[in-house]
Amino acid sequence: MYSIRKYIPSDKEQLRYICKETTGEENKKSDALLDSIAVIFNDYFTENEPENIFVAVNDKNIPVGYVICSTDISLFRKKMLTVYRKRVQKLYPASLFMHFASVIAVFITKKDYRTHLHIDILPEAQRQGLGTRLIDALTEHLKEKGIKNVSVLTVSKRSMGYKFYKKYGFRKIGSISSDRVTLTYDIK
Repeated sequence: MYSIRKYIPSDKEQLRYICKETTGEENKKSDALLDSIAVIFNDYFTENEPENIFVAVNDKNIPVGYVICSTDISLFRKKMLTVYRKRVQKLYPASLFMHFASVIAVFITKKDYRTHLHIDILPEAQRQGLGTRLIDALTEHLKEKGIKNVSVLTVSKRSMGYKFYKKYGFRKIGSISSDRVTLTYDIK
């Protein structure tokens, strides 16, 4: 049985583990690449906006999934281009970070869409409604903060994630490439 709760600092390493375990196989070529993935897609959130993180935990209170969110795109951009870029450059070639920075650049041009999320769930806990429960918890939290929408920066139209987001009610607001799109959800 799984439950949803707020993030606590002792969850950080398990969230990094989940991030690395759920990344695409093409990113599992080296430990340095995996660590850079965790820096880009996890560390900013746990270190700067932990109040915007919800975790799905098993009956031993160990995280099996999470949704993380930035509600301050200006801080996110500033920290990514300074602190986190340096961390990634020490771990892996800058080309990985530059790809991510180009995604950020596209997103930040959309002034009405300043809040974004990232979600990961371990394979053994997928397809049990945890993604919906995590996004429900996050959107309720964002609604209480007066935030009107939340976006996904980039998702492949061929992925299970894309199907999940569309089913949840996310809509396309931009394209990164012919396959990768930016989606948003209007919080009601």
